[in-house]
Amino acid sequence: MNQTSVSHRKYVHRLPSKVSRTEEALIVTSYDYFLQKYDLALLLKRYKEVILIPNSSNDDYLLNHTVRPLLDKFEKIHLVTNPQYDKRNRVIYEFVVRKNKSIRITTVYDFCEKYLKKVYIPENISETNPNLSDLPTFGKRVRYPKKIIDLTISVVLFFTTIPLWILSYFRIKMQSPGPVFYRQERVGINNVPFDCIKFRSMGIDAEINGASFSKKNDSRTFSYGSFMRLSRIDELPQIINIFRKDLSLIGPRPERQVFTESFEEIIPYYNVRHNIKPGITGYAQVMYSYGAGVYDARHKLMYDLYYIKNWSLFLELKIILLTAVVIFGKRGR
Repeated sequence: MNQTSVSHRKYVHRLPSKVSRTEEALIVTSYDYFLQKYDLALLLKRYKEVILIPNSSNDDYLLNHTVRPLLDKFEKIHLVTNPQYDKRNRVIYEFVVRKNKSIRITTVYDFCEKYLKKVYIPENISETNPNLSDLPTFGKRVRYPKKIIDLTISVVLFFTTIPLWILSYFRIKMQSPGPVFYRQERVGINNVPFDCIKFRSMGIDAEINGASFSKKNDSRTFSYGSFMRLSRIDELPQIINIFRKDLSLIGPRPERQVFTESFEEIIPYYNVRHNIKPGITGYAQVMYSYGAGVYDARHKLMYDLYYIKNWSLFLELKIILLTAVVIFGKRGR
């Protein structure tokens, strides 16, 4: 990534494409955090260069000495703006028009949904996304087909995986003393808690020092436990939660209350994910690599809210297919 510096401070991030067939450049103003590696790879197939301009107090110097030279390179500009900070956007627009360039302007809210298939979540808890002012609820049109999919796949999955249940029972007993199943309270629809059931993949003293996020290659897991987490076999007992109507097959990942309470204080719209049933798998789980903490929770929420806002039967089936790819590719956590 090339970076243009002003007074030895890094401002503009430039990512030239080696595969794009277009001559259009993408300029993102007031850039904060919303792009991940997958997004950048996608954009670099579409644009000749991606230029990220982070928020800065030194607008005039930044624009005149860094942005103006960049505009000379391209005839077509796609400008992505954040209306929360519009001073810089107007100045860039004037630059482009003055140079007789072709320009199209998209807000960051519309850009994320149209091109990245996720919803933009502001970095600051006090900011809003106007596209989320009226999120739809899952009415009968959504609930009924989801119920049919949940029950059909769960019944088939249960009977076809009985050998794995038996194998897991004996392997867990052989490798780690304690119960085979692990019950943990998670937050469900409308913030109602429920007991989430899994095959136990860690020692019984894994949280002797208090609640903590599980990690990739977590040292607290035993040998077969690591394999179960990688292949997601440990999630199979959650089929029982579907039969109990605690879970859906597809939905936001159910989290522990100790984490959701802290996330709701600092991540805008985080509580919206509790408007629907959580799921064994979900859009965020197949689109975002495993992670823990506020940064990852914010990225995952962008996919969860896109799923809620744009639910369709096609999207539901797509997530099921992508989940199969994750499982057979052993890209679990």
